[in-house]
Order: sequence, then C-alpha cells, then structure tokens
Amino acid sequence: MVFDDTGTNIPEIGRTLLAQQAQLLTGRRQVQMFPAGLSELPLPHGFERHQNRCGVFHFHPSAISTDKIDELSASGRENEILNLGPYNKSDVIERMESGESLVAVAEIDPDGLEIRAAAGTASTLPEQIRYFEATKEEANMVAIIDMAELLARRLLS
Repeated sequence: MVFDDTGTNIPEIGRTLLAQQAQLLTGRRQVQMFPAGLSELPLPHGFERHQNRCGVFHFHPSAISTDKIDELSASGRENEILNLGPYNKSDVIERMESGESLVAVAEIDPDGLEIRAAAGTASTLPEQIRYFEATKEEANMVAIIDMAELLARRLLS
C-alpha cells in the first residue's frame, strides 16, 4: 500500500523547523523537508533547494543528490533521509489496518521542544526507539507520545 499524503501534513512549529535547520547546517541531518503547501525557511548559504510534488527539500549537494531525493520521495520513503527511522507512513497504516494503535516516537529537547516525530505502532516502537536513541542530540530525550497529544502540541503552539 502506498500512502500519498501530499498536503495533509500537520505543520511543525517554527522553532522545530529552526532546530532542524541547525541540524542540517551542522551535518546531523541530510535533508530538511517542507511538505507541499507549507511554508519554508530561507535556504542556507551553500545548500541547494529541490522541489517535487511532495514539497521542497533543502540539502547539501555533497550529502545527497536530487535523484535520490526524488527516488525516495516517489516511493513514500522520505523517512530515510529525514532522520525518522525505518518505517514510513504506509508501513504504519498497514499495521493499523491489522488492529494496532497509532502512537508517535519523538525527539524532545530539554525545553520540551519537538525536534522530530515519527508515527509508529506497538510492533514498530522497539526499532524506532533504538533508531531515535542512536541519532538524537546528546541532551535530548526520546519519548513515546499519543498521536492526539502530538497533534495538539503542533496545532496549539
């Protein structure tokens, strides 16, 4: 099953986008994505911008090519270049259709700011937690959050 969610992303707050951009600038992230229909930050000096049907991508050209971005984007696997772990939305939806409950795995900074979050289920959580723990900023923590709480945080911030 392929899940095309173009334009249905819940926007991340400005502080989260700035934190992600800081990771991009320091090489802790390959790509920053601004989904179709959502605002994008100014392109940092030395980085490139690429746009496709899913949105706009800022990236360092020595880290990844536009062909690779398009390949992963076309197959719904942006998670692989956005530090979101091994599962995409289609993987999670399949598990939900089998009766699993939806949750979110998030990286949270010491001030409580969401840096990134990925949808998951009980069967994906162990691997997602290991991935997030291995790739988080040192001072940050990994949390399992109810999806409704995550959406409320984004919409009310």
